[in-house]
Amino acid sequence: MPDPSPARALLLDFDGTIADTLPLIFDAFRHAVSPFADRLPTDAEVEATFGPAERECLSAFAPEHCLDEAEARFFDHYEREHERMVRLADGMAGAIEHARSLGWKVGVFTGKGRRAALFSLEALGLLDRVDCVVSGDDVERPKPDPDGLHRAARLMGVDPGLVLMAGDSPADIRAGRSAGARTCAVTWAAFQPDRLLAEAPDHCCSRVDELVALIDSLHHEGRG
Repeated sequence: MPDPSPARALLLDFDGTIADTLPLIFDAFRHAVSPFADRLPTDAEVEATFGPAERECLSAFAPEHCLDEAEARFFDHYEREHERMVRLADGMAGAIEHARSLGWKVGVFTGKGRRAALFSLEALGLLDRVDCVVSGDDVERPKPDPDGLHRAARLMGVDPGLVLMAGDSPADIRAGRSAGARTCAVTWAAFQPDRLLAEAPDHCCSRVDELVALIDSLHHEGRG
């Protein structure tokens, strides 16, 4: 009987990886800051703030004394419009279940604040299918720092070197590489795929079924 494969874990970014939430996030940012900004930020300007949780990102467009109201406006819009605007990446629920069926741990490492991350995972029926959620509120240093990946690995009980970090932003690839994890660029909803691929990830998947095939390949590699 062959030796069992070493422990492995799939660590997924959320926005643009698990689900295409970017249109909603851009809309929610503009709704949040509209009473305070001279002009509304573009998608690219909002995306450039990504890394920390929502409040810090909002501070790029709203004055400090207005941040409580801006944050409340963001969450009101995000939660109200979520069902209408957000769709799970095609095949993602099956990919998570497939990884779990192989004995892999599955976690989420996102720059989203904990409120938005848990709301989205619950709304999409995934909260009880993942072993850990590390949000932007849970780390002192956001992506591309590997702090969150190390935290997720500890929560899942695996070595960072046995983690496959899959995400749609350069920060995901840099965080994974810095932690010694395998990295996978996913492009099915990436905002700027050329910039993502310029990070030279270990793997690249343009569809979720390609990610499933990669998980299978790494699993059998571990059994060799």
